[in-house]
Amino acid sequence: MDRRFLDSQIDPGPFKFLGRTLYPWCLKYRVRLLAFDSPLVTGSRGVTPADLIFACQVCAEEPLGGVGWVDKLRIGRMNDNPAKFELMLKAFADYILVSHWPKFWDQSDKKTGGSSKAPWPLMVVGNLIANGIEEKRAWEMPECQAIWLNTVFAMRKGVDVAIMSPEEEAYIESELKRVADEAVANPAG
Repeated sequence: MDRRFLDSQIDPGPFKFLGRTLYPWCLKYRVRLLAFDSPLVTGSRGVTPADLIFACQVCAEEPLGGVGWVDKLRIGRMNDNPAKFELMLKAFADYILVSHWPKFWDQSDKKTGGSSKAPWPLMVVGNLIANGIEEKRAWEMPECQAIWLNTVFAMRKGVDVAIMSPEEEAYIESELKRVADEAVANPAG
């Protein structure tokens, strides 16, 4: 069985990070950070320590925007120590649990009959609600669980979704490595 699926079904507990207790990452937090154009979810610009503190406020469901002296100290320490800041960014990325999402085969060459104009997080939540998940749970379940459920619901409706198995992913990675190794061994190739 796909380990990503199994891992997605383990509800994460609250996550202690930068002096706060963050609730499990969910679509609600993704949408809130999108509303504030947070580079942690948009990639629109480089992430700053202040962006990370703000994201923690969102995920801890604290009042937004106020930065006390402790947060100013944390921001200063991360600004002064880029390696520490990189570790904090990696820890936040790990908290999001994207590694527990299903991996999909690229099917972009298929005709889809047009694309939806609705934001994808709303499409996922709408599909979950349409399939009997309560609205609050749809918004607040761990995002990786929402993605898996949405995928299965779409497949049940006949949508052509191809999930890559861990074995297929490992094979592709080994082939890419083999090709790269051959290119290094024979640069004139």
